[in-house]
Formats: sequence, structure tokens, C-alpha cells
Amino acid sequence: MLPPLPDAAAWPGPDQQAVRRVGLWVLIGVVSMLFFLFGAAFVMRMAASDWLPLPVVPWQLWCSTTLLFVAGVAWQRASWAASLGLKRAAELAVAVAAGTSVLFLGAQLWAWRVLTGLDVTVAGNPANSFFYLITGLHGLHVMGGLIAAALAARPLIVDGSAGRTVQASGAIALCARYWHFLLVLWLAMFAMLFLVTPAVVQAICGSP
Repeated sequence: MLPPLPDAAAWPGPDQQAVRRVGLWVLIGVVSMLFFLFGAAFVMRMAASDWLPLPVVPWQLWCSTTLLFVAGVAWQRASWAASLGLKRAAELAVAVAAGTSVLFLGAQLWAWRVLTGLDVTVAGNPANSFFYLITGLHGLHVMGGLIAAALAARPLIVDGSAGRTVQASGAIALCARYWHFLLVLWLAMFAMLFLVTPAVVQAICGSP
């Protein structure tokens, strides 16, 4: 005799946190591949004779790196506080994370302004175009993360109970993971844009 079929109405549905986690990993994979392709194009394009590296590294980019690191630490702190039901601590950490992320974007725009003041424009040189394209694309992903983070932190603002704060900890933990990814991606971009030169590529790949 066949066992009775399970009651569909009693099924609680998929684990939402697991679904979000898988979705985040898919997003990270897609974004990583996108930047990898841009990086490959960057390395191949620099072999052309019209390639001129950026003349300076604006100090604002070092500030951007620090701000993004602080944002990741703050998100991690927010995740820890939310998991313990510490609403005020979680709110403060989220505010710091969001604030430093916005400052990161501001530092990016400031760096662009400095470079354009030095006549380092998008159309002036292929290296310039890649710089603005890659850093701008990274900034768009930070902006998208801020929108998702606002939704993740909403329970902290709408409901002040410790239970709702704990429920929000899963989404906040995913925000922390995403910001860690953004930092790693930024460091890789930074190294590629300013440390990888035609001489380095030729030394690694050999003479054509």
C-alpha cells in the first residue's frame, strides 16, 4: 500500500534565507564574471601603441578603499548585533555602513573630478575610458547594494521588537557578505588599474 501523500497546505514553503543566500551567490558569480571580462579586455587593449596609463593615483581612491573597508566591518557588526536582538546597536552599525558607503561614492566622484581637472577625460585615452567604466560600474553595484540594504534593514525601523531584529539578521548578514565581496572586487580593480602595466603583462606572457 502506498503511503499517503503529504498535505501540501502543511508545507511551510522554501527556506527564504536559503533562497536569498543562493541568489546572492549567483549575483556574485555573475558580477565576478562581468568584471573578469572587463579585466581581460583591459589587459589585451593595453598592448596597443595608443595606451597611456593614468598619470596619477588620486588620494581620494585611497580614502575610498578605507571607507569601503569600514562599511564591510560595520555590516558585520550589524549582523552580529541583530542576531542577538540588539536593536540599537544594529541600527547604529547599519547607519555607519550606509553612511560610509555613500561617502565611498562621494570620494569616487571627487576622484573623477580631480582627474578631469588634470585633463584625464573619458575620450582622451583608452586607459582613461577603462578607468571610468570599471570604477563607475563598481559604484553602480554599491548603489544597488544600498537599495537592497534599505529593504534588509527595514524591520529594524518598522518594528522595534527584539524578535523582528533577530529575523532581520539573516538579510543583514547577506549585506555584510556582499560588502565583503565589493571590497575584494575593489582591491582587485585597484591592483589591475594601477599595478598592471604593459611591461608587467609582457613579462608574464612573454614577448609577442
